[in-house]
Amino acid sequence: MSFSIAGKTAIVTGAANGVGLAIARHFAEQGANVVCCDMDEAKLIEEFGRNPDNGDDGESNTRIFAGDLREKLTVNNLLSATIDAFDRVDILVNASRKVCTSDPLDPTDDTVQALLDQNLMTALRLSQHVAR
Repeated sequence: MSFSIAGKTAIVTGAANGVGLAIARHFAEQGANVVCCDMDEAKLIEEFGRNPDNGDDGESNTRIFAGDLREKLTVNNLLSATIDAFDRVDILVNASRKVCTSDPLDPTDDTVQALLDQNLMTALRLSQHVAR
């Protein structure tokens, strides 16, 4: 039995650093088509190049996509860009996470809501869109 991901298409969020970057690189090395997504476009370009779709051989199995996935239009654009580049989505890795400190005793502090929106709801909405 083989568990190869060669030829599969993956979207990896949080791909500009940390776990997301490691997963995106590993998938690409294993032959998967990878759309590397993050809000930090400069870091994506630093890690993957400005136009990774124009590699030395004219083809590359990676693309970058910068945007705020809390926005519905951005999610739609990500899926469109992935389908345009690779015709399908087989794998979704929701590795994007935001970490920050807050004052749990301050009733006006909206940090927890912001973290829920970024870390939970974004992953849920993207998963729902990809599943469709």
